Amino acid sequence: MSRFRTGIPVLDNVSGGLPPGIVILSEDVGAGGKEFALTSMMNYPKAHYVTLTETPDELLRYLELYFPKNREWVDKIKIFSLSKEFFAKTIIPFTWISEEASLSLMKSESILEKLVEFFNETEDGSLIFVDSLTDLVRKTEVFGRREIEWEDLIDFLIGLRKLAMNRNLLVYLSLTRGVLDERRAEEIYYTANGVLVFEWIIERERVRRMMHIRKLLGILPFLEKQKIQRYEISIDPEQGLVVSKLERII
Repeated sequence: MSRFRTGIPVLDNVSGGLPPGIVILSEDVGAGGKEFALTSMMNYPKAHYVTLTETPDELLRYLELYFPKNREWVDKIKIFSLSKEFFAKTIIPFTWISEEASLSLMKSESILEKLVEFFNETEDGSLIFVDSLTDLVRKTEVFGRREIEWEDLIDFLIGLRKLAMNRNLLVYLSLTRGVLDERRAEEIYYTANGVLVFEWIIERERVRRMMHIRKLLGILPFLEKQKIQRYEISIDPEQGLVVSKLERII
C-alpha cells in the first residue's frame, strides 16, 4: 500500500507517511489544521485543493499568504471550486461570485453531486484537501437548511472512505471544533480512517498550538509505542507546519 508523506518528519519517519483513506482535521479556528494539509500538499506532486466558497483566483491569492517565503508550490496545486454551487441558494448576489448569468447558477448541480463527479475523475494516487467539511454540515438540517440531508452526508463520507482505499487517495477534510454537537461530531469521526485534533492551549505566560491524534489507521500504534501524547506545533513561513516539541507520557 502506498504512503503519503506529510512533510512532517516526526510522522513520516515512523512508517513512511500516511496510508490512503480520509482524515478529519478537527481544529480550533487558526490552530493549524489547514496548515497541516497545505504542508502535505507542498511536499506532494499530485495535490488537489477542493474549495467550497472561494473562486480559483481568490484561493490562489490566499495560498500565497500562508507560507510567504515559499510560493513556488502554489502553482503546482490543482484547484476545484464549488463556490457557485455553494452560494446558489443563499442571499449572496450572484454577481459577487461569478460574472456568469444568474440563470446558469440557479441550475447548478448539488454540492454532493459535484463532489462525486470530481472524485470519479481524480487521478489515482492523488492527495486531496476538501475545505471544508464545516461548510458542508452547515448545509444540512442540523443548521436549519435542507440542501443536504445529514444521512446523505454520512453516506457520502463512508463511500468516500471506500473509494480512497480502493484508488489510493488520501483525502483531508477540515472540520471546525465546536460547530457540531458531540454526537454528530463522533458520527463523522466514525466514518474516517484518521482524526487529527488541533487546539489552542492558553497558559499564563503564552499561547500554544497543539496537535494530538485521536485515530490514525496504520500509524497510531507506532506513535503510542513511543509514548507520544501531544505535539506542540508552529507555522514556519517557508517550511509550513513544523513540530517544535513532543510531549510524552512517562
